[in-house]
Amino acid sequence: MKPWERFLEKYAAFGMAPSVERYVDLFDVDATLLHPGMKSPIGRDQVAQFIERALKRLPAFRFIPIHWNFRGDTIFVEARNSAEVNGKPIAWPSIYRIVLREDRVLHGRAFYDRTEVLAQFDPSRASSGVNAHSRLLDGAVPGGASGSDRDISAELHDRFVKPYAENWKKPDPDRFADFYRPQARMINPGFERPLGTAELPQYYRLLIADTPGLSLRLERWAGSPSLLFCEWTATGQMGGRPKTLSLVDRFTLDGFQAVEGVAYFDRLELLAMADPAAARIGDVSDSSAALPR
Repeated sequence: MKPWERFLEKYAAFGMAPSVERYVDLFDVDATLLHPGMKSPIGRDQVAQFIERALKRLPAFRFIPIHWNFRGDTIFVEARNSAEVNGKPIAWPSIYRIVLREDRVLHGRAFYDRTEVLAQFDPSRASSGVNAHSRLLDGAVPGGASGSDRDISAELHDRFVKPYAENWKKPDPDRFADFYRPQARMINPGFERPLGTAELPQYYRLLIADTPGLSLRLERWAGSPSLLFCEWTATGQMGGRPKTLSLVDRFTLDGFQAVEGVAYFDRLELLAMADPAAARIGDVSDSSAALPR
């Protein structure tokens, strides 16, 4: 069994029966961890406190890996999380980007929308409409994963990853539709419904108009012919001030075009760029040691 396979086996075992001990054992002695809402990455010595508080705040927490892919020392895992809040079952999707040292986490980062979780504690944070993104992995079959650490062909990089990243350096709204099949769909956090391929150019025109100077820099990627993960750093102007946002895209591919594109980012982080009150909302553990930026 390869190191990433051993890690994924332990990761899934933690998800089925979470405990502080199982979680801490996933991490290298030099590990760092960053979740949405944390002011900065925490070290392994703080991981136990984080997960203990999170499990207490989110009773009956479970974590099911659905899709994953591996490249080099990095694995991306898309998962369905579930828990209970005040006796009510909740669920939300997430992506975890993990840099491994052998079969343990050296640098871990979580990507999800805190509003999909924290709205259960404070209804004033909930959207009045349907959130299609929060239901993204409902009904997903445990073990129904795609992707592997097989050799990644240069064709995948040259036909999708590279041109897509190039288009984000100086975005052309019309060009984005070229990366999708005609009947494909795209879902971002907060979307009430998926967007179809024909709707993408107008969506990106409005996004670029609202965020002057918007561009994305590719940080890491891992992919196979059917599944691709891309981690980005987005920069642009919001309210006349430069801002940055980290995010991950997951693409389901067919013949080097996407049949589904899903973004993972934290809407509360975007809100905090303009609203000081939102900047005081913590991570899912509600830890005072992990306040938002």
